[in-house]
Amino acid sequence: MANRGGHHVDAVTERRLKPIYDNLDNGNYKTAIQMADKVLKKHKDLQCAKVLKALALLRIGKRNESLGLTQDVMATKPVDEPTLQALSICFREMQKPEQIIELYTTALKSNPTNEEFHTHLFMALVRVGDYKRQQQVAKDMYKVFPKNPYYFWGVMSTVLQALTSTDEKLAQTMYLPLAEKMVERMVKERRMEAEAEVNIYLMILGYLNKHEKAIEVLDGEMGKFLKAEVDACPIRKAELLCKMGRWAEANSAYKILLTKSPDNWLFCKQYFKTALALIENNWSPPAAGESGSGNGNVSQPDYTIDMVLNFIQEKSEAEKRAAKEGHALPRGIFLSGIQLLRILKEKESPHILKMGPSTELFKCYFDLFGDRPCCYDDLCQFLPLIAPEDHQGFVQSLLDTLEMELSDDGMKYAKSVKQIYRHLCILKISRRLGLQDNLSQEEKLTLAKELIKRSEAAQSYGKDLLCTDLQYGDEYLLMAVHLLIDIWEETGEDKYLWRMLGLLENGLSSSSSCHHMKLLLIRLYCLAGAFGPIPDLYDGLDIKHIQQDTLGYTVSGYVTSLGHFTSATALFNTTLKFFNSNHKDTTEYMITAYKFGTFHKIPEFLTFRQRISNSLHRTLVTVEKLLLELLTEAEIAGNTLRDFVVDMDIHPEKDNTKWEEISDNRDLDIMVSWAPEHRQLSEEDRRASSQQEKSWLKVRQLTLRSLAAATYLTPNSPSTPDSTPTNNGEGPSYEKVLAALTDELDRHLVEVAEDPTTHRKFPIQGPPCTRMVNYLKGNCGKIFLMALRVTLSIRELSMQQDDNAELQSTIEQAFTSITDKFSESLRRSRRCLIREDGESRHFDRQVLPELALLVETLAFVILLAGVKFRLLKPMKAAALRKSRKKKGGATAKLQMPIFQHFKDYTENVQQLANGLTAAVQDIDPTMLSLDLGKLKLSESSLENQETSLARAESTVWKRIEKSYHESSKEILEVLKGKRDFLATLKL
Repeated sequence: MANRGGHHVDAVTERRLKPIYDNLDNGNYKTAIQMADKVLKKHKDLQCAKVLKALALLRIGKRNESLGLTQDVMATKPVDEPTLQALSICFREMQKPEQIIELYTTALKSNPTNEEFHTHLFMALVRVGDYKRQQQVAKDMYKVFPKNPYYFWGVMSTVLQALTSTDEKLAQTMYLPLAEKMVERMVKERRMEAEAEVNIYLMILGYLNKHEKAIEVLDGEMGKFLKAEVDACPIRKAELLCKMGRWAEANSAYKILLTKSPDNWLFCKQYFKTALALIENNWSPPAAGESGSGNGNVSQPDYTIDMVLNFIQEKSEAEKRAAKEGHALPRGIFLSGIQLLRILKEKESPHILKMGPSTELFKCYFDLFGDRPCCYDDLCQFLPLIAPEDHQGFVQSLLDTLEMELSDDGMKYAKSVKQIYRHLCILKISRRLGLQDNLSQEEKLTLAKELIKRSEAAQSYGKDLLCTDLQYGDEYLLMAVHLLIDIWEETGEDKYLWRMLGLLENGLSSSSSCHHMKLLLIRLYCLAGAFGPIPDLYDGLDIKHIQQDTLGYTVSGYVTSLGHFTSATALFNTTLKFFNSNHKDTTEYMITAYKFGTFHKIPEFLTFRQRISNSLHRTLVTVEKLLLELLTEAEIAGNTLRDFVVDMDIHPEKDNTKWEEISDNRDLDIMVSWAPEHRQLSEEDRRASSQQEKSWLKVRQLTLRSLAAATYLTPNSPSTPDSTPTNNGEGPSYEKVLAALTDELDRHLVEVAEDPTTHRKFPIQGPPCTRMVNYLKGNCGKIFLMALRVTLSIRELSMQQDDNAELQSTIEQAFTSITDKFSESLRRSRRCLIREDGESRHFDRQVLPELALLVETLAFVILLAGVKFRLLKPMKAAALRKSRKKKGGATAKLQMPIFQHFKDYTENVQQLANGLTAAVQDIDPTMLSLDLGKLKLSESSLENQETSLARAESTVWKRIEKSYHESSKEILEVLKGKRDFLATLKL
């Protein structure tokens, strides 16, 4: 809460306000309002009490009353600190940061020497991103209060003007040189006092590519200020030397750094980069003598392969000796030999012969670090260095190093946790090298059974682990499931899908914190068409903050397509809550950076905020949430489509999506995969997935804007926004807007249908595909487009004076086309949940997503029928009025065919809705009295029907059954609401 001990508030006033503050802090907002009213009765001019009342009103949702009170207080031009701080909090919560600027600007006019007012004004400008005015305010502050931080606030504001300028030339020739001169003035006057000031100077020099000058700064007196980071000066100097191409000095620098930090992989890579640059340039030391930096031989550059190999060997031996004395063995220096081998192979260097066999290097590393969980991840990127003909022998040589114990069942099991890690590492390498791909289906099943046994046996080593710890044998089970995924993809038999779900549920009961199992379960349940178990699994992942953006895609694409609309609303609200708070949070980070002088972080916060603001996931979730509201709530319980569109503040004539700046922030590597390189998610896959998402986003956005434009075609009502079209030319013409949107959607769907990217599939451990393929197959886009076009035709008819029989005939044909096309799609997707094929039964997991799309399409068709009704109703009323005035003259007008056509159309759509209702009921196991667990859909050749596994499989089927029932229930509720609305459309 605001500071209660302001300089201009006496102790008596403090006591009066204290109960209001306490109730606000405790969330008792109504009590706070009562306390404020009580104070204001006796002291009506106590402005702070008014503001605290406004804050309480705001927090109980009375925004307009709150805004009125704050404006009344603003008119008095307050200057006391508690009132100003309370107003600032109010305006921040109202998301009106510009009002805070006005507040402190006015206060400063009354008290221009108040330092706190100056700083509050500056931070208010930070919130709105007014860098130019920030610079001026910082300059004014420094004049009144000559303190270094204020001066450098101005410098940073100048730098930000450069970074956000659309004119790169202006940034390089004006803003950055100005910022440099500002700092140099302080350098000349010897007034540099802090590390933050040196950092901002180096940052400016970096943007200007003045690397030589930056090195001089690091080598000079100012370099001594850099103390927060260990070896800050040597590290930065080495980076600069690399940028300048001074390879010899850079190599020497990285040798020294690598000697101090042999596990730093970045230093290792840079050391190789600089050494190879010297080798390629045939560099040799000057003949005149030595140019070392005084740190012995280690500071001399390495400019031959032998020197590099000797350096690595020396460091490796030194680390081994240190390990014998009890020091931890660093991995970096031992992995560096394999890194050098890869570099030489990429460059096709003849020096590669000096490295020896690649398998020996791998084996040496495995001997040292194979019992660490990270060993496979370290080696994975280098495995392509092993020749295909050496794969089997290499894996066998690793297996020969294991000391495993023979069990009664004839299998050899690991004798310790370290042996488990070594065995797992070998199995992962074997899978990565493609050896498991070469197995037959039977061999894969046998291996999967062995891995399940090993997973169970490994649990004996993890009995004392905490519930938050992963079990040592989790990855045995995961690999078994991966093998079953391979078989499932090869055979297409869903019995393996049900088996995998049972195995993972059983595994999760023993290792409740294994996020790999949870992620795989989420994907497999979604592929099974069951979203019901997902919320608990997703919550169990404990998704926080930025992960809403990077990992939210794992569930958001499935929730509406599987008919769980309640869960979708909750998920979308949680996701958008993060995005909506992001701007505020990043602004606070920037303010903190100014206060503590961490200026180099401010550009990072800006980039972060921009990426989040332009997030693909955010944009898609926003559109999906709005469409979901129209689907589930529009034209139900008196809430009209127009009310929703106005409340959503949709302007269909504007495309607010910055398509060129949109940022795909998804983490597509979150699901573990040890598959061979050619089966991993490729860069082409990533681009295709991003393109799929953007194409689907465009369809959804155009759908939303089209519905909004259509509803604005209807006659004006009190809810009409100011921009609603009129015949006198005010505002946009929504006929033209809707026509343009319809044409754009049509063109886009044609392009998407012809684009091979649309039909591209990805590995199960990769990103999910969009709903586009089902959307196209179900003719959903074509049906919606026809409904939009006939709406435009009826609008055109309503604006004409004559009957226009030809247009009415066209509308009749369009009505027939819509119902015929939808009937065709419904016949295609009306299938039983359980399909019998001879003696076997098959679960149709594709039918639910298809029906969910058809329900949404029909719902939007019905909403557009409401628009048509509102366009035709005035025509019918006008014809009726004329018929009353002139009994026989308007009979033809009254009996225009369009009215009968519309009646027939609504009756046909009602029949389609009834048919769709029956189709949805056919996939509800409860309605069909099905017990999925007893249908033996999951029978497979995997034996070992353990009790725990049997229980897990029973749980899976109960969850699937419950999920389908919930999907059916929620979809039927939507259909009922839309059918009831359709029944009211009587002309």
